[in-house]
Amino acid sequence: MTGLRERQKAGRRRDILAAASQLFRNDGFADTSVEAIAALAEVGTGTVYNYFSSKGDLLMALVALDGEQARAKGQKYIARDHDDALNAILGLLSMYVDHALIHLTRELWRNAMATAVTQADSPFGVSYAENDRLMAGQVGELVVTLQKAGKVRSDVDAEAAGAALFIIVNGLFMQFVAQDKMAKSALSSRLRDQITVVVGGLTANGAAQRKRAS
Repeated sequence: MTGLRERQKAGRRRDILAAASQLFRNDGFADTSVEAIAALAEVGTGTVYNYFSSKGDLLMALVALDGEQARAKGQKYIARDHDDALNAILGLLSMYVDHALIHLTRELWRNAMATAVTQADSPFGVSYAENDRLMAGQVGELVVTLQKAGKVRSDVDAEAAGAALFIIVNGLFMQFVAQDKMAKSALSSRLRDQITVVVGGLTANGAAQRKRAS
């Protein structure tokens, strides 16, 4: 019975989050009420508050869900065979961007980012920063995988490389979120241009070019 009860609770939580995501995307965060979320999830308003303390808590849970799902996809991606370093790294970072827009719109990300910055010591702020750290670490894991395959120089600090690459995608995503008129294709183009420069320094060819230049 305990197992069934836990599965039912997990199912209700998923239903509430799915309803919140749909309404936040369609109607906007400010214009969505907890009552509307409860109605769409087919639960009572009190049930929503049993799981989430506020509408803001629902948004924070969606951000956490995005991070968990993106990292799970990332682990599967890293395990694949990769032809070259540039496409491998660009593919992972692009996947992060694509996944970030599944549950949350630009408006919702702006709200989440503002909360993470202005309330950095809050549970959400700490969780947000930890998710960024884990994702940067995952990029570093991909660099290690590419090193083992001989596609990235063995002397590269994989952890530092992962952090640098993640900073690029994170910064560009923040620009994209802040500018409603910025097309996703522009984000993708800038991401490719900047990652290409960095990956050139991670590969054996990049090392050879530097040696010749010196």
